[in-house]
Amino acid sequence: MPIDASEDIARAVCSDKFDPVTGEISPGFFKGANTSVSSLAVCPLEDSWDLFPKRVGKPPERVLHCIGVINVGRLAKIGLGITDKPTVLTVDDAPLEGYPSHAVIPQNITRGLSNEIVKNLTMEKPPWFGASFDAVMRGVKSRRA
Repeated sequence: MPIDASEDIARAVCSDKFDPVTGEISPGFFKGANTSVSSLAVCPLEDSWDLFPKRVGKPPERVLHCIGVINVGRLAKIGLGITDKPTVLTVDDAPLEGYPSHAVIPQNITRGLSNEIVKNLTMEKPPWFGASFDAVMRGVKSRRA
């Protein structure tokens, strides 16, 4: 079932796609088809900090650094705004056992489109991070401005 355009989704930002020194996320963060995300209407952000490490920590070296959040309607507008290849982006519920908020973006996302989505993420810091995270993320926003 499609997730409504008014809802927000989240994606775990892990060590394999994130440089904590520069705050940069890999341009291919959303690349491919059936990209896993989480519906914040089903599992609120504050509960995602407990859920995500259980789902994304494989292999064990893969560490959750932060969570990227975007509105489904905004995601759709970004897809349609790609001038060389407009893409209709949707998000579908795809609950898994023990992970009822799991959802997917079923369309194939190119690296260029992924990079545009990354630029529009709101980065949420984990409760255990402090000012160092804020400083890194201010640097990310200034480089993308």
